[in-house]
Amino acid sequence: MYKNILRKLLILTLFLSFLGTSTIVYSQNKNKTKKQLQSQQKRITRKINYTRQLIKETKNKKQTSLNQLSLLRDQVKERKRLINSYGNEITLINRQIKENKKDVKELESQLNDLKEEYAQLIYQSYKSRNNFDQWMFLFASKDFYQAMRRMRYLKEYNEYRRLKAKEIVQTKVNLQNEISLLEMQKEERLNLLISKEVETTELEKDKNRKQHAISQLQKEEKDLRQQLKNQQKEWAALNNKIRKIIEEELRKKSPDGSNIPLTPMEVALQKDFVSNAGKLPWPTRRANIVSKFGKHRHPDMPGIIVNNSGTDFRCEKGTTVNAIFEGKVTRIFVMPRYYKVIMVKHGNYFTIYSNINDVYVQEGQVVKLNEKLGSVWTDPNTEETILHFEVRKGKVPLDPIKWLLKR
Repeated sequence: MYKNILRKLLILTLFLSFLGTSTIVYSQNKNKTKKQLQSQQKRITRKINYTRQLIKETKNKKQTSLNQLSLLRDQVKERKRLINSYGNEITLINRQIKENKKDVKELESQLNDLKEEYAQLIYQSYKSRNNFDQWMFLFASKDFYQAMRRMRYLKEYNEYRRLKAKEIVQTKVNLQNEISLLEMQKEERLNLLISKEVETTELEKDKNRKQHAISQLQKEEKDLRQQLKNQQKEWAALNNKIRKIIEEELRKKSPDGSNIPLTPMEVALQKDFVSNAGKLPWPTRRANIVSKFGKHRHPDMPGIIVNNSGTDFRCEKGTTVNAIFEGKVTRIFVMPRYYKVIMVKHGNYFTIYSNINDVYVQEGQVVKLNEKLGSVWTDPNTEETILHFEVRKGKVPLDPIKWLLKR
């Protein structure tokens, strides 16, 4: 009997310590997943609000542009992501509620078992409630060693009773915590369902606005094609200008007529630039991509082909443009449609910032990472603020998005 009590005491001690730590670890894991979803929702909501602000800037213009359509498409896409994120969190909470209901039942059953067992202990204690009975139990020992074992048994028995009482109190606390958590999760689920319903309604409105924009542009497809044709001519002129400037840079010769190689500092700079591909900051703090790199069909108007040597970012009015990496300003020039253009050299790589209004740097100046280069120009006719950004290796255009941090 003594060994049985000792074994129970050891198990009980371990159980009490585990009861606290396991609950904390499990709760932390659930909270981590929930926090990730809530963080995602905040990011998406910020982007939706920013896109709404950009759309609002041009709402008074009767003519719908491809850039506006791109913003509406982004709005629909982000709204779907937000609804999906709410759905995932609701699924997570439903799973947690189910698990917590199970935990409550287990704790209730545990509590009943503990109360029954404790009642038995109290009854046994009542039967041997006076010190005389305990002394008689000790003096009835056959020898000294048996008396010592019985004394130790009595001590362990009293400790076992104390721990049982503590376990009942701890189980009651845990049960109450689980019930409170359950109620809180049910309320949280209700709020999320309301938010999801609101966003679903807004999504339908966004879809209608997008479809209206598509219908309007389809009616004007002939004019749109002519606009794109003119833009392609302007892009070709910009491309030729950039290629000539880069060729001049690469053909620079020393006084004796030999080609000038990159200096050790330029080689190191180029190496750093290349090694940071995919990790470079965006040229503006906030922006929406309205035209991606390369030749492609417009996603909402298959009859329209778009060709872009860089990426176009739609920004809010007055947006500042920053250098995405350390380099040297090699040229600043003006082009029709692209307004002012700033070229920054990083070894044999170049970053090009077009549609600049106020310029804060000058040719030959060495700029640092994130240094302000200028502000983006706002077209007074369309009220659109669009930065045209390029990355080139020598004369070859590269996809800028592959060089920038993923957002």
